[in-house]
Amino acid sequence: MRFSKQRATVTPVIETENSSIAIWAVQPQQIVEPHSHPDGQDTWVMLKGTLTYFLGEHQSQTLTQGEVAIAEKGQVHGAINHSQENAVFVSIYSAPQIGYQRELDY
Repeated sequence: MRFSKQRATVTPVIETENSSIAIWAVQPQQIVEPHSHPDGQDTWVMLKGTLTYFLGEHQSQTLTQGEVAIAEKGQVHGAINHSQENAVFVSIYSAPQIGYQRELDY
């Protein structure tokens, strides 16, 4: 994982025929911008820290170490680190080419 003072960062780990895995590093007050994946599911597994996770119709929940969140195909999701410590999570895409669509109106 690599942290950046400018923005949350994502580092690809592996991509196979059926999935891809990446690690996100999110410093305090950084945002994982709301987005969707039109062609697959995105599963987040928290490894460290706390994030406020946003999903769908302006729903939110707090994710802490060991918790899992799933965004279904096409579902808008994102997060913000409201805590004072770094957050790290693994993102597992159900298909390696699920696409990415930034959601400006969320």
